[in-house]
Amino acid sequence: MRIDGNTVKLLRIPFSFFLMPLFLFAYSQAETVAHRQALFAFLIIHLLVYPASNGYNSYVDKDEDSIGGLEKPPMPTASLFYLTLFLDFTAIVLALLFVNIMFAGCLVLYIAASRAYSSRQIRLKKYPVTGFLVVVIFQGAFTYYMSIAGVSGSALVLNQEHIYVLLGCSFQIAGAYPLTQVYQHKQDLKDGVITLSYKLGYIGTFLFAALMFLLCNVFYYLYFTSRGLGMVFAIIQVFFLPIIVYFGYWFHRVWRDRSEANFRNTMRMNWIAAVCMNSCFIVLIIINRIPLSYISAIETAVPEHCYSQEALASFYLKSTDDLTNKRKIKIVAGKTGIASRYSVISDFDKAPEDYQFFNKTATLLPEPTLTQRMQLYQKHATNLSKSAIERIEGFEQIKGTLTHLITVTCTGLFAPGLDVELVRELDLNPAIQRSSVNFMGCNAAIIALKNADAICNSQPHAKVLIVCTELCTIHFQKRYNDDYLLSNLIFGDGSAAVLVTSEPGQHYLHPVKIDTFNSLILHNGYSDMAWQLSETGFIMNLSSYVPDLIRKNIKPMMDRIGLVAEEFKHWAVHPGGKRIVDDFAGALELDKCHMAPTYNVLKNYGNMSSPTVLFVLKEVLAKAKPEHAGNRIFAAAFGPGLSIETMQLRYV
Repeated sequence: MRIDGNTVKLLRIPFSFFLMPLFLFAYSQAETVAHRQALFAFLIIHLLVYPASNGYNSYVDKDEDSIGGLEKPPMPTASLFYLTLFLDFTAIVLALLFVNIMFAGCLVLYIAASRAYSSRQIRLKKYPVTGFLVVVIFQGAFTYYMSIAGVSGSALVLNQEHIYVLLGCSFQIAGAYPLTQVYQHKQDLKDGVITLSYKLGYIGTFLFAALMFLLCNVFYYLYFTSRGLGMVFAIIQVFFLPIIVYFGYWFHRVWRDRSEANFRNTMRMNWIAAVCMNSCFIVLIIINRIPLSYISAIETAVPEHCYSQEALASFYLKSTDDLTNKRKIKIVAGKTGIASRYSVISDFDKAPEDYQFFNKTATLLPEPTLTQRMQLYQKHATNLSKSAIERIEGFEQIKGTLTHLITVTCTGLFAPGLDVELVRELDLNPAIQRSSVNFMGCNAAIIALKNADAICNSQPHAKVLIVCTELCTIHFQKRYNDDYLLSNLIFGDGSAAVLVTSEPGQHYLHPVKIDTFNSLILHNGYSDMAWQLSETGFIMNLSSYVPDLIRKNIKPMMDRIGLVAEEFKHWAVHPGGKRIVDDFAGALELDKCHMAPTYNVLKNYGNMSSPTVLFVLKEVLAKAKPEHAGNRIFAAAFGPGLSIETMQLRYV
């Protein structure tokens, strides 16, 4: 077999550029990408299969006039026929060796359809409607399906949104294909082929193509909006605009002069469409393959025992006979801004003889040991965490797809640990990646979110479950210094679960994108928020200077990172205490209405340590309105050290 320049020319390899968009589109939309297989699939399709199809068509037709990609085609020889067989065979072998059997099977079907379309024995192309449908299906929906198989190594699940995209691809080809035939009417008739374009006529071809492109756009719209990606559809329209403009211009010229339906104008249309669409789908690849992170859901849970602040203050009052201590308790309790708190302990509104956890005396002596407190933690932490997690909408359906689990707590520890308990109790994938943020206090939720953001930014399709669970009230101490007056009167129990994903979820009105994080440690507050283990539980240091430290430093911190409070429409601030919230708002000159979710959580739950800021953020996100699209959200929490952790989010 002798292969000369004319034989290679008839393969029309550059013509593959015009057929490239659907592969790039599939690459941009594939759930998973096996990059090595995707590269081989791309090369096999565009350098072997498409050229073989072009060559076989030229060999059978023996065109004397212009054909796609060649204005003056040379006459084919037998070597072209054998070369196309070699290319098809090589494509199938390489697909089996370097891609996957599903992709290879799709290639066999595509090659068979291509041969049936052109061959003299079957000659599907001579039937206007049948030939048109074969091209539309195999170069449209089937090519997208085949490309997905090559890119991801798995079959495309035929759910509603994927049916939309397959229809969109086929209508895209349905609009383009008749235009490629509009200048070939005489040549086709000479060969005994009656194309759909000939049946429609010159004007009818353009009108039909316009209708097909409209339907293509409709199904692309349905596909992207069903996935919550309306912005991506808008981006596509920008790239489609030059195609529409030239299409309209060419149609106008053909309307006035039928000779304008010629080879050169057709190729110009092909080049404009291919450049725009290839560029569009490359942009989609960049958008989809640069991982981002989104908060897809936040759910919360509290224990069954709810106590008014008065009941909890009364319990504290009964533990001492010192009048000064009683007066302090009443004063502090009245200034907390808290109406109720929750606890796993059932004793706070009972008579001493009915206590289950504390010693059955009004003095509470001897106090529960650290061992007893940790036993109570282990008894309740897992169930409370489960309650929050299982409230995530559709959790049973998505739990098998979770890639990472991050547990957060500072009020109790045990082994194997909360993370292992949750994997077992929730029947999560035992191979899920686990990590824990322990003993880092009230701002640990933002630290966990920072870790989840890093995971999603490095791993496409990551789904990270964070659960923050704190049982603060199990560390109630019979102490009356200023630190314990605050801690005994503001802390409550609660749990929050957050689903962070690398793709936007549909739980909220607008997807909630995580933008960035910033941290600051105030060394001059080293001793103002801290705790230590002791034989009777955690010993807390919670100084009244904490609000002053936050007030003096939050504005300079924002200035250093170039943030202006006016840029943010929504605020989720950890309610460490009423004075902290008041001073935070005052330092940034915020109207207190911006802090309403923070005050509401403080009033109804108190300070639950790490999950508290997530309770606030949940309330903020629940109030999203259509006009909030594009708005920015600022979240902040404060922990030992004294440390400030902030997070910026955006409605997209």
